[in-house]
Parts: sequence; C-alpha cells; structure tokens
Amino acid sequence: MPRVEVPPRYRVPTRGEASIEVSAKTVRECIEAVEEKYPGFQKLILDSKGAQKLFVSFFVNGEALARDEIETPLMQDDSLEIVAAIAGG
Repeated sequence: MPRVEVPPRYRVPTRGEASIEVSAKTVRECIEAVEEKYPGFQKLILDSKGAQKLFVSFFVNGEALARDEIETPLMQDDSLEIVAAIAGG
C-alpha cells in the first residue's frame, strides 16, 4: 500500500502519526484515505474546491509533482510526501 508521509505541521488530525499506509491508487485518493482515518486532515492539504493549497507540495518517491498532478497514479510501494512550505519575511 502507498505510504503518506505527514510533516509535523499537519499531524494534529493524525494524532502525531508521521507515516500512514493507505489503500489508494492516486495522490488524491491517498489524501482522501487519510481523511477517512483522521477527519480534519484533508482541509489542511486541499482547498474547498479540492485543489492543492498554495503552500503545500507533493513528492512521490522524492520526485516533486507539479500543482496539477494530484491525479498522479501510485504504485503499491510508493511514498507520498506532503511538504508544508513556510512563507515569511
């Protein structure tokens, strides 16, 4: 099963879980599967229209995904890393 790597910033809904195995076939399905187990997670990652939030990045097996690649297919052993970008000045 794909594994979702959750950064510390988004671990409140996951009750501290940093790595979560899910049954999913795409990046979006991974996020939805984590949401099923840990309500409140998805709203941190996706906006109200289901698009990737501005300061969120996805990496599959270390490779960055473009913002429009949320439907990217995943294999059983893939790792989806969610990265929270930090803005400031």
